[in-house]
Amino acid sequence: MSRKIRKSLLFTLIGLVALFSACGSDKGSATKNEEASETALQDKGEDSGSAENAGADEGSMQQKGSPAPLSSDSTKEAAKEDAGSKNPWAKAYFDYLIDFERNSIDSYGGPEDRDYDYLYVNDDDIPELLLQGQDEATGNLILTYNDGAVDELQTSRLNFDYIERGNILNNSDGHMGYYHDLIYSIENGKWVEKATGEYYVDDNSVDWSDEDLIYEWNGETVSKEDYDKELDKIFDRTRAVPGVGTLSYDDMLETLLDDSEGIESSYLKDNNAIHKYEVIVKDVTWDEALKECKEKGGYLARINTDAEQYYLEDLLSKNGQEKLVLWIGGRLNPEDGHYHWFDGENYSRVSLDESNYYRFRWLNGEPSYTGKDADGNDAEENCMCMFRSQGFWKWNDTPADISAFYKGRVAYICEFE
Repeated sequence: MSRKIRKSLLFTLIGLVALFSACGSDKGSATKNEEASETALQDKGEDSGSAENAGADEGSMQQKGSPAPLSSDSTKEAAKEDAGSKNPWAKAYFDYLIDFERNSIDSYGGPEDRDYDYLYVNDDDIPELLLQGQDEATGNLILTYNDGAVDELQTSRLNFDYIERGNILNNSDGHMGYYHDLIYSIENGKWVEKATGEYYVDDNSVDWSDEDLIYEWNGETVSKEDYDKELDKIFDRTRAVPGVGTLSYDDMLETLLDDSEGIESSYLKDNNAIHKYEVIVKDVTWDEALKECKEKGGYLARINTDAEQYYLEDLLSKNGQEKLVLWIGGRLNPEDGHYHWFDGENYSRVSLDESNYYRFRWLNGEPSYTGKDADGNDAEENCMCMFRSQGFWKWNDTPADISAFYKGRVAYICEFE
């Protein structure tokens, strides 16, 4: 296999792994009994879900632990909201890790399969954050923060070292006859590749030795001696230290919490605040349900945690509403073709149909994205609902109007902060 093909395959693999690992690990579930014991259910009306109660503007308004806040874009906006915090970079890293978990589409290379730690690559007082993979194919993610924004560096394979506070990092690795020194520094809050060194054999299918290696520096063929000289000019290997992660995912989150007072006033406040729900039985479309929730001062429910899902299940069961088909706040984003929480203006960052964290909540085989309308014609399915199937509450995608299928059983859940 030629060197160019081998190099192309290596970086294609790295890119694919980075894409699928930028995001994955299953989270432990809170039990129904734990959530129910934390919050007393208060019955404010009974909706049986039968046709006789269709259209009734009654429901149950309950308190619960809040879901994660809806985020329309990046940690930059989150950091701006938290401008008064002690260390806004800690909140930005915290938000990144939470989104990393929520957006995970596979457990391979996910947040709990990595080790973490602070690094001090450049000479400011804001640390970089290492997300160290546990296998060569996954590599590492290294985050840097500047002016409300997080920038990430995906390394090729695992090995790298850096000069502490020297603003220089060398991703030095390789195998099977292809090796590299990729030199990076941080400029204006962004990772910038400063130099590229490569050494390789043209054909590793035969026995080869170090004498067969071809050396290139920034694309120019050089001798081994000149290669080492160029590397030493930009990266003093005698001062370099290896990048090593020592903390688990949970320990890193806890460390970031300790380092930012602002998280306490923003993210944690939103996740632990007392919210309320109202279940309204009414034959409306998804858009009408969203409009009516907003008119009431709320929004269609966004179910971000296991505890929240189980709380709603208990609420509906205890109110005799197990036959309802209920609109929730998920909507298909036409720009990326995936489901997100939607408030009428902004789509959340988390992908509800890709994330491993949410996958088990969907009905088997869903979302299907297409279906049939009441007349048997093909119809786009772009709205999310939940209903009880074979003893379990599940999510499903449907057209925006399902009253012809479930007349008298359509309902929606409003959430209020």
